Amino acid sequence: MAGFWSMVGLVFKSIFTTGEMVEDGSLPADMPGERVEPCLYAIAHFVPEDPSGTPLPDQAGDWLKRTLSDIPDTAALMLGRHVAISTDIADAFQAVREAHTGVLNLARRQDAQAVFWGQTNPDTGGLDVHFSNDLLASPLYELLLPLVHTFRQPQHKDTAAALHILLTCELLARARGHDQRALQVARLTSHLADLQERINNGENFADVGQGVATAYAFGAVMLAETGERSYCVSAIRAIEPIVREFLIMAAEPPKDVKKAKQPAGLLHERVTQQQVVETVIKTEDMLRGIGDLALINPERSAVLALYGTLLNWSMVSNMNARSGATAIGLWKLLERRFELMAGTPVSRAIAIGKLGEAMMIHAKETEDIEMAQTASGHYRRALGLVNAKAHTVLYAQIAYGLAESVVAQSSIGSIGVPAEQVIPVFQAALKFCSRRDHPYLWGRAMFALGSVQFSTGAAEKDIKLISQARMNFSQAYEAFDEAAARGAARAASGSFTRAENMLHQLAQRQSVIDATGGTSEAKAS
Repeated sequence: MAGFWSMVGLVFKSIFTTGEMVEDGSLPADMPGERVEPCLYAIAHFVPEDPSGTPLPDQAGDWLKRTLSDIPDTAALMLGRHVAISTDIADAFQAVREAHTGVLNLARRQDAQAVFWGQTNPDTGGLDVHFSNDLLASPLYELLLPLVHTFRQPQHKDTAAALHILLTCELLARARGHDQRALQVARLTSHLADLQERINNGENFADVGQGVATAYAFGAVMLAETGERSYCVSAIRAIEPIVREFLIMAAEPPKDVKKAKQPAGLLHERVTQQQVVETVIKTEDMLRGIGDLALINPERSAVLALYGTLLNWSMVSNMNARSGATAIGLWKLLERRFELMAGTPVSRAIAIGKLGEAMMIHAKETEDIEMAQTASGHYRRALGLVNAKAHTVLYAQIAYGLAESVVAQSSIGSIGVPAEQVIPVFQAALKFCSRRDHPYLWGRAMFALGSVQFSTGAAEKDIKLISQARMNFSQAYEAFDEAAARGAARAASGSFTRAENMLHQLAQRQSVIDATGGTSEAKAS
């Protein structure tokens, strides 16, 4: 408990620090009739300059510009230079971060908000595409920053579909207000729906390149963070072969392999027919077989983080019950990678926070209170690595998870929720999260706060606490509506109705008590 109360003290200290408050964002994000500015994105050269510095013809860049020209509310510009990840920096992760920062700064000088860059392979004709924007450059998505979308057939229609998904994700990230977010959610859903049926039918796009699967998975994550999680399972199915291929390559060879006895050719010797049985190794078992962490380079770590994020979201929606052990093993592996080798405190905090999230959800499914307590410990460790002033949204997300893990322990143990512990942490999460920029995360925290207040108020017949819960459910509904999260908005509306009904029942009970001259305890009995 000492660790928890020390963290609550940190939360209160952060709340009452002046001059560091995040904007309230309660005002409408878009005014009626406001003109939406087009999203300007840049395209860097995919072919390096010749030794004299003269740009060479760039067919890949020209094709990419033509392909994306049909996306509404966008405009492209050519960056005019080739960008590559430096090989002189010892830390490969730092080299990737510097490359993304550099190319994004070049794009911003021309007022572009995102940039496509990468390289072509003249021998195979393949294309490696990096996508940089403010979203991936933020601490919340640092683990996905090194993601590379690789295509074997650059001008294939599926390659074009993958690039459409990436640019639409940028439009969704920049959308503000219900109308704009709903529009971009619908567009992104349309792009993913075109590929979902093919993925469910077993297609893996190996001929076109794994970039189709990684772009599809990234789009599914973006939709999941608006409350639309119906594409998570298909995205897991699409990206899982890539993950398993790497795990098979990186796994340590077995130490002792028993060889089958070979026939000696003697007279009357019985030759037994060996029945070949193909065993499928579970992904969670393969994760435990990784010995050399150096094999997890930036690109592979991004694919693993993308896969783990999808597993966590599918567990939230109870879509994939088998994901628990796999997600826990994966986030443990990534935490070890960032702890023992290259890794910023933010990278470690994200991995530890995701590990806590996976353990908390799995603990609720299996009713394992010890695992829920361990999840709380991981959240506290993650909070200790995050600067609340520099990484406000990440701090809010981890604080929200910490409070949820305490609520999970109470639910598993069938005891009352310790409101005095949980409510301040939820309030801290709301304090550091901007409703305008992250309405879905803000709405989840507000809804969870209202749920704790409602359950506590209902148990104690506390009209004031239930009234606060009703107000918070109303605000959560508004935030979910802004995020175009229809399912979450319906849940908030239902909780608001329950709070209204409870207040009505308590008011009726109090009027009967006043009319009969009894006491509330006697009437309640």
